[in-house]
Amino acid sequence: MARRFFPWFLSILACGCGGTPPPLDASAPPPPRSAAIPASPPVVTPPPKPAEPSPAETAAAPKVPAPTNSGPPFPPPAFTPPHARTAKPGDGVFTPIEEGRARGTGALARATVHPHAIKPHPYVVLVAIDLRRVDLRLVAGTEEPTSTGVSKDRRPGLVPAADLPSLIAVFNGGFMAKHGQWGMMVDGDVFLPPREDGCTVALLGDGSVRITSFPALAPLTAQIRSYRQTPPCLIEGGALHPRLSAEDTARLWGAAEGGDREIRRTAIGLHEDGTTLLFAIGEWVWARDLAAAMKSAGAASAAELDINWSYTRFLLYDHSTPPAVVSTLIEKVEYTKTGYVSKPAPRDFFYLKQKQSGAAARP
Repeated sequence: MARRFFPWFLSILACGCGGTPPPLDASAPPPPRSAAIPASPPVVTPPPKPAEPSPAETAAAPKVPAPTNSGPPFPPPAFTPPHARTAKPGDGVFTPIEEGRARGTGALARATVHPHAIKPHPYVVLVAIDLRRVDLRLVAGTEEPTSTGVSKDRRPGLVPAADLPSLIAVFNGGFMAKHGQWGMMVDGDVFLPPREDGCTVALLGDGSVRITSFPALAPLTAQIRSYRQTPPCLIEGGALHPRLSAEDTARLWGAAEGGDREIRRTAIGLHEDGTTLLFAIGEWVWARDLAAAMKSAGAASAAELDINWSYTRFLLYDHSTPPAVVSTLIEKVEYTKTGYVSKPAPRDFFYLKQKQSGAAARP
């Protein structure tokens, strides 16, 4: 990895990274307002073509603290929802996830929160993930992100066969390359160069994770195994991005083709101690609602992943061979039962696998 990545990585830091502005991504009609888990995969139609992107703005890049193996017990304690007016009974309470291979691991828990200040129907489902028990991995799709520098054989779009016995879940990655050219590197293969204004989900060789603006990762260059970039961080250094309050004019985190920002969105975040990862999927939410939900759940940093409904998903797998999807976390999710494990995915994705006994992320 060092020969392919580090000289190039340092030159990027020296000269800065340009790139096209963040996107207004594609949209499809929203699903019915329900949070039940479907019994079988729905049949959906492809989304329309995306709208034009809008200008980017950047946020400050504070230093990133190294995680530790200390911290509160898992699951995390209950948290206070952002707005008492729209909170519903049970909001903010994490309960263990016991579907499929998550059962008995003690590594995943879910909570629901209604983060809008006035409207009662927007909601976010959060998954807390114990990085002391679970590894996070990144895989390139067979088509996305598009790249002229990585050969097709280096992008199978599948969870590696060696990890199938320990696979717990898969969730979506970031925007398509044409929607911002946000950087991505997997095991030294650079699919797209990093943008300095990109919020960067970095996976380190010791199994730990960082989520921060790209310049803050400079001291960790030699430790980075893979990374995926997104639009500017929703949360960084424990603070919400200052432009979230003016999201309708800032236009940093994407919208539907017609300009609607109350859509399905996903995000990934990290507690300050670095041991608890958070995934969020929200229905009918603005980016600021998603950020508010993540912050109330304890995220000290957070990056928006993809938006709209045709690619946003969190899939839990069972013990069959090959593993098959047993739960979609929310309703109306487009997926196939053996997607990512035997049917290659055209777009990049993250997956979770159980650590070997005794293995834990190091600080």
